Amino acid sequence: MSVWTAQQMRTLARMREGFLAGTAGASDYWTDEETLSLYERTFAQRIGWKWDAVLGELELRQWRPPSARLVDWGCGTGVAGLRALAHWPGGFSEITVSDRSSRARVHAHARLREWFPGVEVKAASPESVDCEGAVVLLSHVLSELEDGALRALLGRLQKAAAVVWVESATHANARRLVSGVREPLLAGGWGVVAPCTHSGVCPLLRNEQYRHWCHHFARVPSEVHQDPAWREISERLNLDLRVLPYSFVVLEREAQPISRPGGFRVIGTPREFKGHLKVLACDEGRVEDWMLQKRDAPELYKEVRKAERVP
Repeated sequence: MSVWTAQQMRTLARMREGFLAGTAGASDYWTDEETLSLYERTFAQRIGWKWDAVLGELELRQWRPPSARLVDWGCGTGVAGLRALAHWPGGFSEITVSDRSSRARVHAHARLREWFPGVEVKAASPESVDCEGAVVLLSHVLSELEDGALRALLGRLQKAAAVVWVESATHANARRLVSGVREPLLAGGWGVVAPCTHSGVCPLLRNEQYRHWCHHFARVPSEVHQDPAWREISERLNLDLRVLPYSFVVLEREAQPISRPGGFRVIGTPREFKGHLKVLACDEGRVEDWMLQKRDAPELYKEVRKAERVP
C-alpha cells in the first residue's frame, strides 16, 4: 500500500525534475500550501541534514555567530533558519525570512514563530531585506541565480557580518560557489571560516584541477532507511538515500585570515583499498591524493575510514 497519494508523488517528481535540471527558478514553484507542506516533509529534511553537517563542523571549529541577527535568504520553508536557531539556542534575538515567493515567506514566518516563540520573526522580500550586520544563511539558491543576479546579491551581502552558504554538490554548483562567492568576498577583505584551512586562492581553480570539486557528505539518520515513506520516495523517484553530498562555504567579514600550516581538508570521501586508504585533500597551495596505510596508523585509519568527524 502506498504511503503517498498519486498527486503527491507527481508533485514531488515535478519538483525534483526542476531541481535537477536547474529550471526550478524559472517560476514560483510554491503553488499552494500543500506543496510547501509536502516539501517540508521530504526534500527539506534532506537539506536539513546537510545543514546539520555544516553546523556540526562549525561547532568543531569553535566558531560562534558574530551577530544576534539572522537572515534566511531564499528561505523556502525555513529549514536553514530552523536548524541555525536550534543549533545555537539563545544565540539570536531575531530572524528575517526572505523569499521571492510571498507564500513561502508566510509559511516560513508562521513555522518559525511557532517553533521559536522567544525569537522575533520578520519577513521581507529579497530586494528589501536588510543584511547589514546579520548572519546570512543561503541554501540551494545558486542554480536559480544568473551571473548578474549573483553579483547583485554579493553587493547586498557586503555589509553582512557572516555568510553561511550551502549548496547541492554538483560539479557546476560547487565550483561556482568557490569562484563566484568565495573568491569575490575574500578579495573584498572577508575571511574564510570553513571548509578551508586557509584564506588563499582556492587551488581547485587551477586548470589542471578542473575535474575536481569541493564537496562533502552528510550523514543520513539511520531511521530513514527503515521508514516506508522514505523507501517509497527512494524507489519511485530514483533517490539514493545512502549518500547525501553537499558543498558549502562560511565566511566572516571581520575574521582574520586563517592559516593552518600542515592542515589539509579532505574532499569527498576516502577511497578504500586493501590495507590502505586514498584521500583527495587540499591546502593553500595544492590538491593532492594522499595514502594512509592501516599498519602505520591503525586508529587514524579507522577514524578516517568511518568519517566520524571532519577530516
